[in-house]
Amino acid sequence: MRTLPKMLQTMLLLTVTVTFLKLLTVLTVLAAFTVFAQGATPKLALVDIVPRMEKAQSEISTPNHVTRDYKLGRQDSAKVDSFGVAEVDFRPPGRYTVTKRSGSRGCDRAVKYILEHEIEIAMSLKKSRAVAVTRENYVFMYLGETDSAYLLHLEPKRKVPELIVGTAWIDKRTFLISRIEGNIAKSPTWLVKSVHIRFDFANSRQMWVQSSLEAVADIRFLGAQKLVSHVLDYSRLPEADAVAKIGTVAAVAVAP
Repeated sequence: MRTLPKMLQTMLLLTVTVTFLKLLTVLTVLAAFTVFAQGATPKLALVDIVPRMEKAQSEISTPNHVTRDYKLGRQDSAKVDSFGVAEVDFRPPGRYTVTKRSGSRGCDRAVKYILEHEIEIAMSLKKSRAVAVTRENYVFMYLGETDSAYLLHLEPKRKVPELIVGTAWIDKRTFLISRIEGNIAKSPTWLVKSVHIRFDFANSRQMWVQSSLEAVADIRFLGAQKLVSHVLDYSRLPEADAVAKIGTVAAVAVAP
């Protein structure tokens, strides 16, 4: 494999990092679910699962202040090439602070762009609606169940990088999403062959929060690159003004 100039490698990693963290934002806006479905007959019918999930997602509180870490490196190496910690405040107008950083300077520029984009998405119901896991964006199929979760297949209606072909785990007790795993529906650039991604969610402190992200991208010339992110802390601070709850999309369609 021939070696790329360092500047080009940085540009490639920047592209992949931005794509990963856009997806990080995308799946924090999950909410109302209505579906078209086919497949095996579950013990609890999909037409029963979905309204309960919709109700749970619309009623649960979500944090508006989050601290996360970000680690970038090669999939086949334990070495972390870039590391950062950021605090994000989703209360309008939205703001962020990078509190720790190490590694390439390209990661610094990527985190700045990523967090600005994340806040932009979170502040817009129109943009949230375009990427939410709803009938407008997905076709659903019942796959089966585990002891603790119902499994639903996600099939995007549009081939765009912000949507995922994969599986959602729905907690049997709370009917909140506990995991989503799969491949992005379309590569954002010819440089990226594929991206496999997994989001885990937790329901604690009476809030539903994305607890971790793991994504692996197969990149031309660079091989498999891995991004891992964990939530370090989160809270719901008082809102200055009455705004729509971040992380939800109303069951009734929001006009663009």
